[in-house]
Amino acid sequence: MLRLRVEGPANQVRTFIRDFSVLPQHNVKATSKPYQDEHLENGDVRSFCHFEYYPLNVIHQPITVTFGTPDGKDLTFALLRGSVLRIGDVISVSGKVTPRLLK
Repeated sequence: MLRLRVEGPANQVRTFIRDFSVLPQHNVKATSKPYQDEHLENGDVRSFCHFEYYPLNVIHQPITVTFGTPDGKDLTFALLRGSVLRIGDVISVSGKVTPRLLK
């Protein structure tokens, strides 16, 4: 079992834990509610998430990635394995896609 510690503004901690728990490769066993810690500044909170990790190619479940286009349409594709990383306004997607997506 793995443990993830998340710290930051309360609304971002809650959003991250919610998004993390729905990913197919994470079997979340328990999460703590965000709580105030005297060692954190600016009213930030801390939360713990206990989970088991399974590589996507082992559980045979893809990650579905959806982007909204400027004209209001959705672009959706599945990663057979890979990662989606967001840092600020930059989103990086890497991984293996289904062969029909490349045609």
